[in-house]
Amino acid sequence: MSGWSLRYLFLAALLCLLNARSWADTGVNDVPINKAFVVKAAIVNGCILGSGAADVTSYGNISFGQVSLLPSNVDVTSSTGADSILLQCTPGTSLTIGLSAGLNATNISAGRFLIKGSETLRYQLYQDAGTTIWGNGSNGGTVKSLTFPAGTATVAYPVFARLFAVTPMPSAGIYNDTVTVTITY
Repeated sequence: MSGWSLRYLFLAALLCLLNARSWADTGVNDVPINKAFVVKAAIVNGCILGSGAADVTSYGNISFGQVSLLPSNVDVTSSTGADSILLQCTPGTSLTIGLSAGLNATNISAGRFLIKGSETLRYQLYQDAGTTIWGNGSNGGTVKSLTFPAGTATVAYPVFARLFAVTPMPSAGIYNDTVTVTITY
């Protein structure tokens, strides 16, 4: 084969390749192709303790104030932002709110106890104005059962507290107890 024929053959092969590329996909789709994909979110039941973006570590303190004598009971009620139990939950969530017996009692049907050393003051926590003892269902009191309402961000559940009358008064000082709130949903 002569040099001219090789050149001619090479040029013919190159033209065939270029012509073949013109038949290949140009990168422009003349026919639209539609495909679907799913977008979804799964909402699950849940609660946050408190009114912020994360669970609170404490609801604060219920204080019966300063007393020098206790000839009659002292009743106090928590308020929103001041010791009420604040919850944010998924609407429709069924839940219970339980209160422990505190550090100084096991069965609370006769009362819980504030202590200072070996001295005590008897008190109780209620779900209402003094009739339903608020407990955890196994400590002498009942849990508060409810369904979280729709259309609300934060709901406050007040705690009704009673410091019982006592005679004679124990010595002066700070008497305290710690109660744990348990939310179950």
